[in-house]
Amino acid sequence: MVHSVTSKPPILAGVGQKIASDIPKLRPEKIENIQPVTQNISLASALAQKGPPFDAARIASLKEAIASGNYRIDLGAIADGIIRFGSKSPG
Repeated sequence: MVHSVTSKPPILAGVGQKIASDIPKLRPEKIENIQPVTQNISLASALAQKGPPFDAARIASLKEAIASGNYRIDLGAIADGIIRFGSKSPG
């Protein structure tokens, strides 16, 4: 679990390896092909190490628009998103 947002990526390298090593112990008779599972864990670990995407040019343009007063918030789009999110059935 990540407790705060920082410029440093979370350290999760050992987590994927631990999970991958425990998978066969869980129910080996039920696991037919472990290769995709370990690939997904490795991919997730690599993405976690890389950190979230960061578009410096987009951030700079947003800062400039906010500073100059040209940034406009579409309240209708925000409301529509909240309504769509709230109308999703759980589970």
